[in-house]
Amino acid sequence: MQLLTERLILRSWRDSDRQPFAEMSEDADVMEHLRPLATRDACNAWIHFQINHQSSHGFCLWALESKASGIFMGAVGLLHVGFVAHFTPAVEVGWRLARPFWEQGFAVEAARAALQFGFEGIRLTEVVAHASV
Repeated sequence: MQLLTERLILRSWRDSDRQPFAEMSEDADVMEHLRPLATRDACNAWIHFQINHQSSHGFCLWALESKASGIFMGAVGLLHVGFVAHFTPAVEVGWRLARPFWEQGFAVEAARAALQFGFEGIRLTEVVAHASV
């Protein structure tokens, strides 16, 4: 699986993504509003969940890579919401980017590609976004 934008590649997960994902997940600023991944095993389980979600549903929070450098930047994509709320069942758009890539429009660029895939590629009728309080 691969989606391309002007500057980015949203793609399937690789074993080489595990180390930079774990390092990103150790950054308190990155994780401030996200569910903590306190151990390397938790990070690996999160990636494994994404790989399984891709296999089952055709989408997930994909690994995000710079087209120019090939550097791992984070994760962006679509995911079935895994809890009960007034808006579920639903598919959400989500992202988490390593801090060096903040405030450069990468999250918006990647999220637009994910949304286009959701609406045009797999014909979703609705995608939600939610945030914790």
